Amino acid sequence: MAITVKDFAKTLKISDKALIDRMQKAGLSHSKESDEITPADKQALLKFLKGAKSTPSKSVTSESGVKVTSKGKASLSTSSKKSYSDNIEAKRAAASEQLKEQQIKREEQLKEAVKQKQENRKSKFKKTDVQQITPVNVKDQLSSAVNAYKKKEINFDDSKHQFEPPKEFIKKDVEVPETVQVGDLAKSMAVKGGEVVKNLMSLGVVANINDFIDQETAILVVEEIGHNGIAIKEENLEEDMANLIQYKDEAKSRPAVITVMGHVDHGKTTLLDFIRKTKVVDGEAGGITQHIGAYEVKTSKGRLTFIDTPGHAAFSSMRARGANTTDIVVLVVAANDGIKPQTEEAINHAKAAGVSIVVAINKVDLDGADIEKVKGDLASKDLTPEDWGGNIQMKPISALKGDGIEELLESISLEAELLELKAHYEGAAQGVVIESELDKFRGAVSTLLIQNGTLKVGDLVVSGNTIGKIKSIVNSDGQKIKTAGPSAAVEVLGLNSVPTSGDQFQVVKNEKQAREIAEFRVIKEKEKKLLKQKDESVGDLFETLGQEQRKVLNVIIKTDVGGTCEAINSALFELGNEKAKVKIVSSGVGGISESDANLAVAVDSIIIGFNVRADNTAKKIIESESIPLSYHSIIYELLDDVKARMSGLLDPIVKEIIVGTAEVLEVFNSPKFGQVAGCNVIEGNVLRNKPVRVLRDEIVIFEGELNSLRRFKEDVNEVKNGNECGMGIKNYKDIKPGDKIEVFDRKEEAQVI
Repeated sequence: MAITVKDFAKTLKISDKALIDRMQKAGLSHSKESDEITPADKQALLKFLKGAKSTPSKSVTSESGVKVTSKGKASLSTSSKKSYSDNIEAKRAAASEQLKEQQIKREEQLKEAVKQKQENRKSKFKKTDVQQITPVNVKDQLSSAVNAYKKKEINFDDSKHQFEPPKEFIKKDVEVPETVQVGDLAKSMAVKGGEVVKNLMSLGVVANINDFIDQETAILVVEEIGHNGIAIKEENLEEDMANLIQYKDEAKSRPAVITVMGHVDHGKTTLLDFIRKTKVVDGEAGGITQHIGAYEVKTSKGRLTFIDTPGHAAFSSMRARGANTTDIVVLVVAANDGIKPQTEEAINHAKAAGVSIVVAINKVDLDGADIEKVKGDLASKDLTPEDWGGNIQMKPISALKGDGIEELLESISLEAELLELKAHYEGAAQGVVIESELDKFRGAVSTLLIQNGTLKVGDLVVSGNTIGKIKSIVNSDGQKIKTAGPSAAVEVLGLNSVPTSGDQFQVVKNEKQAREIAEFRVIKEKEKKLLKQKDESVGDLFETLGQEQRKVLNVIIKTDVGGTCEAINSALFELGNEKAKVKIVSSGVGGISESDANLAVAVDSIIIGFNVRADNTAKKIIESESIPLSYHSIIYELLDDVKARMSGLLDPIVKEIIVGTAEVLEVFNSPKFGQVAGCNVIEGNVLRNKPVRVLRDEIVIFEGELNSLRRFKEDVNEVKNGNECGMGIKNYKDIKPGDKIEVFDRKEEAQVI
């Protein structure tokens, strides 16, 4: 049945006019209460209500005088503010006059009472009676007079002067932070929490008073209740921190940072290996780079910093991070394989980052190599070679033999000269975390790429919510150094925890400043997690209504380095479908600990270790609780393992197979078996131990099982096609000639992700 605007407004418990107004602001064409609403319209409306931060602010003033901006903010118009202010001032003046009148009247009544008392005393102390009064009598009379005055009730009509609370709703400004708890939002508006929860439900958001909601949603609720929601920008320590770094020296030329990108097994690491004269590729599991490596290389063209990125599909985020921290991208394409999905992805990352591209056409010495075809494919991706009239340098090389490497380095140096790369050398260092890991003996180990300033041993560094004093700096040759300048890729020790790969790092002046920044980031991270958890648990109501509940595989991930952990998380998130999904309960760097094992027990989770192992305490818990645990060193195997486990969660698919069909020729009554159908098997075979259906005019009228199957006078278990038989159906006595008896079987098939 079609749902109209009027029906949907009743469901949301708002007026038709208010709903039409919101739908039109969302870009929908509905204008009448009889207009129909489709599921797509509902989705568009909900996305609009969630708010779009990037929308430029435009404001309109409603009939009630409320100015509403396109970002969901609202405020009183100038005329409404003036009217509201005048009304309040008038009420205050009236109340003040009433209080003054009340005070004057009370004073007059008090004076009258005192005057009356004095007259009474005069009448009692007449001159003729003075000589009859003793001191005792005077004391008694005064005492009784005072008591009488105290007991005397003076009736005031206070009802005329009682303060009357305002009967009309008073609109007020409500400040809304970036994230706010539902209960706190209710207190700021002086309403019950249930009213806020109710309004959230009408907007399609399920939350209780303890949940956190974002600023845009909170402003919508404030305005729905009738107040003005004012978005406040909280103190941003990040901006303050960025302003702390001011370099006074003049920027000087610096070495180029080059990222090597491309598809898996196209020879990226082999190329870098030849340049560095080492055997990095031999140490990679399966010959595949599992994390980013950053190396400083001294070439005949000067010093260069190379960053090697993985080519596997799961490492998209790491390639993106590599492109965003580099000056030049060397795109490696195998001449015998051409452009592949990760090649295109690398091109897109490089273009998005706005960096220069130099193409290395590798494996030109192998059979099937076609350099011109590779150039043509790249030209179709807007990478036109120089010899074709374009501006992209493309050099044929053999990374294994070293052919063309010198020419490639010349192309890179030429590109670096054109870029005129510069940086500040004096002052506090700042840059980006390339990689991080938790070493069993050395603690948190991080690879940093310095972009400005000079990093020194003893510097206090902040990265994300990680802080620490640099204890050791090691260059890519394994040598300990005291300082490192711009474009240097170095390994450092001393941070209190493993920083997130891709985060910015910065040297600060003192520990107090470092802790303030770290605590600020911890709070923000918690708020983000709370919002994310709520979104995951609740989801979009319009999308989930009526859908089958998805199976969830809880996973705890522990890896050797931070970049790999991030890439695995991203890959697992994409594995799910409409029937099953992966929920990453916890992920981190380092070995599998006792706390990981206990968490797995609590949430019924599996544990996956990538290049890490469980300690002895964790092993005991894992064995005693039978926690599923698997170790991997190659990304393909890890993903296949998780897919298999997700498939095991799904209910099997039950399929029915028709085994045979028999046509009823005649019906007999047997004293032993009751009604027996004389049949001819016209398709397949009839089996006694399989379920059957009775069909009349090709319509199923009964489903059950056989209680007898006879051929001639013998009981049999099977009758083949073309033979006649007698069939007795259990608990069914309405069989007729012309009916068909269908014998079928049920088979279960496991679902596969």
